[in-house]
Amino acid sequence: MAIQKGHGIASIEYPTGMNQNGDPSQAWIKVKPDGRIDVFSGTTDIGNGSKTIQSQIVADTIGVPYDWITFDNSNTDSSPVCTGTFASRATFVAGKAVLKAAQRVRERILEVAGQEMEISPDDLDLDDGDVFAKDAPTRRMSVGDVAAAATWTYGELITGTGAHLNPYVPIVDSSTGEVDSPPHAAISYAACAADVEVNDETGEVRVLRLIQAYDVGRAINPALLEGQIEGGAMMGLGLGVLEDSYPYYPSVDNRAGDFGSYYAPSSADLPEMVNVIIENPSVDGPYGAKGIGEMANNAQPAAIATAVHDAVGVWVTELPITPERVLAALDAKSGGSGPRREGKHVAYDEEISINAVGTGLAWRAD
Repeated sequence: MAIQKGHGIASIEYPTGMNQNGDPSQAWIKVKPDGRIDVFSGTTDIGNGSKTIQSQIVADTIGVPYDWITFDNSNTDSSPVCTGTFASRATFVAGKAVLKAAQRVRERILEVAGQEMEISPDDLDLDDGDVFAKDAPTRRMSVGDVAAAATWTYGELITGTGAHLNPYVPIVDSSTGEVDSPPHAAISYAACAADVEVNDETGEVRVLRLIQAYDVGRAINPALLEGQIEGGAMMGLGLGVLEDSYPYYPSVDNRAGDFGSYYAPSSADLPEMVNVIIENPSVDGPYGAKGIGEMANNAQPAAIATAVHDAVGVWVTELPITPERVLAALDAKSGGSGPRREGKHVAYDEEISINAVGTGLAWRAD
């Protein structure tokens, strides 16, 4: 028995949002008489942090503290339309809708403050919950006072709406496959490098380390981003080496009877992780942000597969990379004489596709 070490890398590109028509998000924002902000959005937070991100966008755009924001998406009757939480769009598309609504609220706050302060709105600014004169910062009033004036003096509600719908992509030319514009709003890029150990007698694969670099456009909330990167890596690890619905999918033969029989990685299985966040702002995203939700688990399986090849010199082209599949590949390589690795292999540079999860670049410096 020998433990062989290998290194592999995979890179991917992933679209953010869609523009196949019928994909809008809408938002409505109102300012209460005390200056606190209510945000109504149809985006469902499924653990991706969309409530937090959209609240941050609103707070930063209007110019008030984050804890002044209340986010409401309690039901579809009171919430504006949102197509859904998919296509990595909760920040990119729905975030753009709340940004537009917040811009309108900010404009109206400055207009009311201008009336109260007898200053042109163009000569006012708003930051950290206060409206102030640009050339005389000591002349200021709080957003709460502005909202109170709107309510009790002018008899109006400060509010703003916003909607975002990516431009529709026309039907593809069936003869050439061409379209006037691509079927996405922005492209994100990522790469993952994996370090593995492979037992060439048992076929067991152990992932030691994942180094992951993600182009996120703009990191609105770096802590949430890292959480999504590591959560996605956990999923990618399961897809790469462990998770399988049942042996003969879609046949129900030998299917597990309960979730406890489904092998998914736990925190104890998590390898060392190194996360690199790259900011390459998108022209169309809110503050340059792109989506990261779905792409976070794409690169790991291909990186692990290339690392296994680097370790023992065989490609396992079906996921997950189980001990049985590793041993079968080693046996086929040795002509049926048993799983053996014949010394070092020469350096190579070969591009492959691993079960449609990404493109891997296998490498070794010998």
